[in-house]
Amino acid sequence: MAKKAASKQVEVDLHAEIAALTNGDVLDDLSSVRYYIDTGNLAFNYVCSGRFIGGGVPGEKVTELFGPSSSGKTLVANNILHGCQQVDGWAVLLDCENASNKEFMARASHVDPKKLIRFTPRTLEEAFLKIHTFSGQLREYEAKKGLPRKPIVFVYDSLASSPCERELKETNLPENYKAADWKKIVGRQEQPGERAKVINNELRKLNAKLEEYGATVIFINQIRMQIGVLYGNPETRPGGKALEFYATCILRTQQKKKIENKKLETFAGVNMQCKNVKNKVFDPFVQAEDIKVYFKTGIDPVSGLLRCLIQSERINMYSAGRFEVLPEYLPEGMDEYKFQARKTENEMNTQVILDCPKLVDAETTEEVQAYLDEFKSALETSLSGDYIQKTVAYDGDGTPTDVDDENDAWGVEEDEDE
Repeated sequence: MAKKAASKQVEVDLHAEIAALTNGDVLDDLSSVRYYIDTGNLAFNYVCSGRFIGGGVPGEKVTELFGPSSSGKTLVANNILHGCQQVDGWAVLLDCENASNKEFMARASHVDPKKLIRFTPRTLEEAFLKIHTFSGQLREYEAKKGLPRKPIVFVYDSLASSPCERELKETNLPENYKAADWKKIVGRQEQPGERAKVINNELRKLNAKLEEYGATVIFINQIRMQIGVLYGNPETRPGGKALEFYATCILRTQQKKKIENKKLETFAGVNMQCKNVKNKVFDPFVQAEDIKVYFKTGIDPVSGLLRCLIQSERINMYSAGRFEVLPEYLPEGMDEYKFQARKTENEMNTQVILDCPKLVDAETTEEVQAYLDEFKSALETSLSGDYIQKTVAYDGDGTPTDVDDENDAWGVEEDEDE
């Protein structure tokens, strides 16, 4: 038996030696993701990575965040920038829409405006070139100054709003221009799928350099409706199919309900649903529901957590509204832990994860408390009782419309506890 084990070890060592000799490595040495960037919500983190605290969007990868209007895309992306700042990384906003608001970002996503670098590239080519030049110049600067190499996170807001270089040249045409003017200034007519071709070429280059740069890129994208589609899904995303191939993680957001202030009767936030429609670092098609996003205080970090803990088989519902923590997630010396919650409302008492920190991949209660303190204002908003939720649906052009609360905007019936 010992000879067999020794022979196996020699074979393993031989493979490692050959890999090193040929400038390769063995799969066993591969770390698929070096780090994750927190999103500000534990359920959202789980959808991206299969982890709660310590999870989030995968580092040094391409992630696409898309959804209809007012579904929380930009706010979540801003939270990712905050997550980058929390690990002392370089947070960079490519504000192609020129629509960033520092007061809103600081209030709702806790971003430090003094530590957020912003660029306003006019075209697709400029935006992708900025990613390359910034990353290269930054790494040279760090090396020259003897600084530690820190993560870079780019948020591209948004891919749908950026024209290509040829399109932008059209703005230089004089009034009543002639064909000769067009040829001289623009150069050529619009080609089929020209933006998609630019994005495909740029992503192919970017994907090969991300690990070298140590950079993570979040692309915000929009949903558009195709004309003349009678059967099947008419939805499409600008930019062609390239991003679907090059992205490691693709996340769709959807506004499920709107949150209103009961006293003021004003629109105060959204109840969001998130689904990963592609994921190379965790199970695909995992979704989280009932993530509460408040426009003034940000994302409630524990909203939507209950069902994710059930999906991940960390807690078990043994009777209507009664749950128990599975043994491997109990603190040392504790035999059982039971609590009450309503599955239909998908709300989690923070005391449960403080008592059982392993539930959310934390080692200590202090680690959980430190995470919750970052988003204390949103937690207090949820607990205030000043807000109600109303289910929304979408009409033909994607505009949210109020409907009866018994209907679900995604066409999914709520699970009952009983």
